[in-house]
Amino acid sequence: MFPKLNRLPHEAFTRVFQTGKRLKDENFKIVFVPNNLKICHFAVQVGVKIDKRATQRNRMKRLIREAIRKLLPDIKNGFDIVIIAQKNFSEKKEQEIEAVLLDLFRKNNLFYSQSNTSG
Repeated sequence: MFPKLNRLPHEAFTRVFQTGKRLKDENFKIVFVPNNLKICHFAVQVGVKIDKRATQRNRMKRLIREAIRKLLPDIKNGFDIVIIAQKNFSEKKEQEIEAVLLDLFRKNNLFYSQSNTSG
């Protein structure tokens, strides 16, 4: 689970989905909008269409959250971000998920490019 400061408040979901910019690749859809704060808020969604088993959906959410936790120091501040799983990636390892998210964030200027996240 994200630290309380980094959790997207429930009332912000509508604003993010109505006004946010959308990014998409084969694994994830990311919707983000500036929040005029000095921190980022995150939410993760994995739908029933991805996997009917709640245990698998929760595992995928945990993997995504852990990848975000590792990337958090290098993600630019001031955004509300919702990450939506697009397919079942339960066979992927945590490092692969982290690499995909890192690539999406870098392509869309949501990541500080100077830092090294390999360690």
